[in-house]
This record gives sequence, C-alpha cells and structure tokens, in this order.
Amino acid sequence: MTIRKRLFISFSLILLIVTFIIGVFFYTIYNLNSINYQQNHRYDQLIKVEKLKEYSNSYSWVVLDIITDFDKIQIVDKRINKASDLSISLSNLKTIVINNSESIEEKKNLVLIFANFDTMLNLIKNELYPLVINQNNDFNKFNKKFEELNIDTQKLLEKEIKYLQDKLNQTQNKRENFLDTIKLELVILFIILFLFSFIISSKIINEIKNKLDKLNQGVLQLFKNSEKTIKVDIGENNELSVITENLNSYLEKQADIIYSREELLRNISHELKTPIAKGKFIIEKLENKDNKILKDINTIFYDIEKLTSKLLQREKLNFAVLKITKFKASSLILESLSKLSIVDESKVIVDIENDFDINGDFYYLTISLKNLIDNAMKYAIEFPIRINSSKNEIYIENISNKLSNDLIYYIQPFTREPNQVQGHGLGLNIVNKILSLHGFELKHKYKDSHNIFSIYF
Repeated sequence: MTIRKRLFISFSLILLIVTFIIGVFFYTIYNLNSINYQQNHRYDQLIKVEKLKEYSNSYSWVVLDIITDFDKIQIVDKRINKASDLSISLSNLKTIVINNSESIEEKKNLVLIFANFDTMLNLIKNELYPLVINQNNDFNKFNKKFEELNIDTQKLLEKEIKYLQDKLNQTQNKRENFLDTIKLELVILFIILFLFSFIISSKIINEIKNKLDKLNQGVLQLFKNSEKTIKVDIGENNELSVITENLNSYLEKQADIIYSREELLRNISHELKTPIAKGKFIIEKLENKDNKILKDINTIFYDIEKLTSKLLQREKLNFAVLKITKFKASSLILESLSKLSIVDESKVIVDIENDFDINGDFYYLTISLKNLIDNAMKYAIEFPIRINSSKNEIYIENISNKLSNDLIYYIQPFTREPNQVQGHGLGLNIVNKILSLHGFELKHKYKDSHNIFSIYF
C-alpha cells in the first residue's frame, strides 16, 4: 500500500472521529434544548399552580366579606358575582393546567383541586347566599365546612407545588449530570483522537524512515561496490519504490552516456589516424627541403589542433553552467562575426529587420552562431551570404548544394556529406548542444538554391 493511501485511510478515520465528536456536540445541543423545554414547561406549570393559591385565598376573602356585610345585600351580590368571575377564570385555566400535567397522579391531584374550587362556589351560592337572604346569621356550620374544604385545597396545592419543585430539581440535576457526562465523553474522544493521530503518524514516519534508510544503504552500496543500479528491497507500489526506479533509470542513462563517451573517444582515435598518417607521409618528403611541404605539415597539425579544440569545446558543454544575461540580437550577430575575422566584408550582408531581446549565455550563443556563419561561408557556391534577424529568429542563408540528409543527421557528432573533405562533423553538433541547453531550436530548410539555417529563440 502506498504512503498516500495510508495517509488517506488515516485521514478518513480521523475525520470519522471528528464527525462523531461533532455529532456528539449536536446531540448535546438537542438534549439540552429538550431539557430546557421540559424545565421551562414545569416552571410555567409551577407559576400556574401558585396562582391557584391566590384563587383559594380570593374565595376565602369573598366568604369573609359576605359574612361581614351579610346585611348589605348590594355588597353581598357583588361578592357573589366576584365568585362567579373567579369560577370563569378557573374554568379557562383548568384545561391548560390539567393538560400540562406529566403524570396520572398529578392529573388526579389537579382534577381534585379544581373540583374543590367548584365545591367552594357551590357552597357560596347554595348555602351561604340563602343564609344571607333569610337573614340567618348562624354561619358556624357553613364556616366549618368551607374551612375544611379550603384547608384540603391548600394541602393539595402544596402537594402539587412540592411535586413540581421536585421535578424541577430533577431536571436541573439531569441537566448537570448530562453536561458532566458529555464533558467526560468529549475529553475521552479528544484523547482517543490525539493518541490515534500520534500512533498513525508515528507508524507512517517510521515506515518512511526505514525505507529511506534502506534507500540510503543502497546508494552507499552503489558507491562502495561500483554497482550500476540501486539494489535494495523497499517494497512495491509505494512512492519510494517509484523514486528508486527513477534513480535506477537515471543511473542506466548515465551508464549509456559513459558508453557514448567511450564510443566518442574511439571515433576520435579513428579521426586522428588520417591526419597523423598524412603527417608521417609528408615528413618523409622533408629530404627535399620544400617549403610547400612544410606548409602542408603545418596545415595538417593545425587541422589536428582544430579538431582537438572542438572536441574539448563539445566536452565542456556536458558540464556547462549558463550565465543568463539580456542582450540584443544585433549584438550577438556582430560579436559572432568579429570572432571569424572576415577579410572581405562584402561576402556578408546583415539585415536587422527586428532587433529583439535575447535571454541567454552570450558566450555560448556566440559560439553557436559563429559556427553557423562559418559553415555558410565555407560551403557557399556564390557570395554574399545573408544574415537576417526577424521575429525572434536569426536566419543564415547561402547559395549552396542541397543537403543529402535531414538536419537530424548532421547534428550527430562526426557526420558530414559523403564528398565533404574539410571539417570534422562537429560544428552543428556543438550548435545543437548549446541551443538545447537554452531551450532554443535549430531549424533548416532549402529554398530557391539557398540553404537556410535559423535559430528560433
């Protein structure tokens, strides 16, 4: 399993725990809302029951006023009407209070309380009021009955109030216990999340560290035992195995480069044999003391020196570090021409249509353009050659024979035309190497008896 997959699975599990914690949070909010609603409901019920005590006291005051002013019929009628009004208010309150009861016992208690209130009203209307109408001031029997009923009602109300207060206390305790439980659960979940994350992270880090250690051992073994590839088992289908494969691919390419250099050296040896053989042949003619022969010897060794210089130049390009600067196309063309030391300037026409900016290594680009101009001068059938700068491209064209192969053939080292005598087949190879380092492109086309080489910047 790849490290990425392990991380994804670990992240998914951690996300699951976090989601569970969020779920616990919302569950807590939901339950707290439920508890708060229940608490508010009981508190509202308690207020209503407390109000019933006021109704009980109001009935007592009605009875007291009637007995006190029994001889004043108008006052008695007002008190009777007040008792009726109290009964209507109680009737409106009765349905709400009874429906808000939470238990059968509470409901029975409330029904009994309201029944007592109805009885109080009946006693006032059916027993007390007739006594007043008949001018009978013997209220002892009525007082006794009403007092017993009032005391019983007060007890029932006290019982209901105590019941509701107990329920409120239970709700508060439930709330506090619930909060304590949730706090403990959240702490435990956070601890589990931390430990889980720590264990997974440690395991993944240790796995990466072990694989890196193995990879490091493989690299050290590569240097100690002159291995061509890293031979170490770090598993399959993981990121480090991919890195190891890429490193081995790179090392194989390096081995190919080394092989190419060895082949290049063999080619160099082959190319040097011809001028050396010529030198030996001419040296044998030195007995004639002919100045022409000495001149030929100088030419041959100059040829060898030039070949060696180009080979060294080509080799340096393998390790070149570019110094990027900004300069004009015209500066590059003029500097390249100055390195050629052209005696007859009429052989070259320079046409700067667009003097654009170039970002590159001025020294190496001068070498590449100089080689192209040198080839154009060397193989031209007619003069002048033309150098043109236009639209991020420099063109070098001459009137010459059409190339027998495509450009890709000539950018290989030691390749040239079959009938070509001069040159070593390294010029275009060096040009292409320099341009490749810059990310520029070498182009060629043949049009109207003109070979046109161009550098596209």
